Amino acid sequence: MAMLGFQPAVLFRLDTFDYLWGAVHLSPNVVNPSGYSVFLWLLWPLHSIVLVVALQHVMGLGVATMVYALLRRYGVPAWGATLAAAPVLFDPAQLLAEQFLMADLLAMTLMMAGLTVLLIRRSPSLPASAAAGLLIGASVTVRATALPLVVLVPAYLLVRGSGWRRSAGWLHSGTALAAGLVPVLAYMSWFAAANGSFNITNSNGLFLWSRTMSFADCAVIKPPADLRALCPDAQPGRLAEPVISLRPQPLYYLWNHQAWQWQPPAPGFAPDTAAFTPAKNEGALRFAVKAIKAQPAAYLGVVARESLEPFIDTNDLRFPAYQPSTATLEPGDRQYAIRAVEAYTGTAQGVADDLDNQYGTRLQSPYATIMDEYQQDIFLPGPVLALIVLAGLAGCLLPRRRTAEAALLWISAAILMILPTAEHEYTYRYVIPSIPLMCIAAALALRTPAKKTPAEKGRTISRIWPPRRGRSPGRRRADLQPPHARHPQPSAALATGPQQHPTSDGNY
Repeated sequence: MAMLGFQPAVLFRLDTFDYLWGAVHLSPNVVNPSGYSVFLWLLWPLHSIVLVVALQHVMGLGVATMVYALLRRYGVPAWGATLAAAPVLFDPAQLLAEQFLMADLLAMTLMMAGLTVLLIRRSPSLPASAAAGLLIGASVTVRATALPLVVLVPAYLLVRGSGWRRSAGWLHSGTALAAGLVPVLAYMSWFAAANGSFNITNSNGLFLWSRTMSFADCAVIKPPADLRALCPDAQPGRLAEPVISLRPQPLYYLWNHQAWQWQPPAPGFAPDTAAFTPAKNEGALRFAVKAIKAQPAAYLGVVARESLEPFIDTNDLRFPAYQPSTATLEPGDRQYAIRAVEAYTGTAQGVADDLDNQYGTRLQSPYATIMDEYQQDIFLPGPVLALIVLAGLAGCLLPRRRTAEAALLWISAAILMILPTAEHEYTYRYVIPSIPLMCIAAALALRTPAKKTPAEKGRTISRIWPPRRGRSPGRRRADLQPPHARHPQPSAALATGPQQHPTSDGNY
């Protein structure tokens, strides 16, 4: 229904066209990691945007399957595992993310695949630990917010290794860390060769600077002269609002082309490159660090307040309705968008007229109407998401329900949920990848801890009498006897008499 109603895909601002342009002219983007562009480059010979979103819908089904498989593996009943997978299957925000020509779904799939490979067995093999690290590292080249997981997974293996031989725990942890760093360092080397700085992007400092505009007071920060231009009161127009509560969202500071970072304008066909130079990114990072050090309580307050939004308000990430919205692209950006689609598919796909609609997509009746009606009634309410998160947290804290697996998943989800808000601003699109992890953690916490899986019961029974029929090569006859028969105790008479020795028929 999503594919029929919103064609050829849902095109999200300039990000979509940057990814398409990067796939045709393969090079690392200065704003976002280009792992998704590499994915599009692999599919470029097929010249089909529709095929890309079709694969993303399959990835969404794959993520739901991994949620179900993991929970069944840990003894959660079928109905509970199905319920935990339901948000990935039915939430319209998830379906919209799959219809976006954006990096979110690929990063989510790689991350979830890595965690599934790691956790599907209670004690992962060495190749599984390496594969998990490699998949997590690959997800970082698609969405940089997964970077802390490259360290978190080895830390889990180290803690989990306390039940193995200590050397095995260190070996698994080191292997996962090395495997996770391989794609990250390879990408950073590629980025350095193309853009002159050993980094994942040239935007991390600028994004963090825009975050500080929500609370920054230069009278408190006292920046040096070379950073005064970054103060809120030095920005153009309404961005210079002195009342903190009335200031615009961080994205307006980041993308206003009259602000300091866009001066002087840079020539070139591809837009949004003038601000993202190593020097400007480094200056923005310096200011942001000074602002956070000078006003730590204000920074934490802003992050905490916005991090609570997905639990209080129902998300606003919805499929667009029929009416067109105001065009969001400048004339030059519009030309760039059309050229990017044309370069990737071979035709402009008729997107010129679609760019005036919200998200730049072509709405087809009656499918778009049906989807709009569906999303009015079927969605994941914020308070329900809060209960899921709290249930998972209980599974991390309560001794009888605490497991290392649930803790890994819950902490990973919390990082994915909070880090984008701490670095830039809150948007529900950044929350979506954390939802399946939170659902798994909650289901593990709510399962009945006393019950064992059939596989565990089988392993327990096999260790006690009676033994299985037959014996493996090399096993002694005594090993097949019940415990009390292996070392018979002599009677009192025999114990006091002469030393007795068994005869060949087993008698004394």
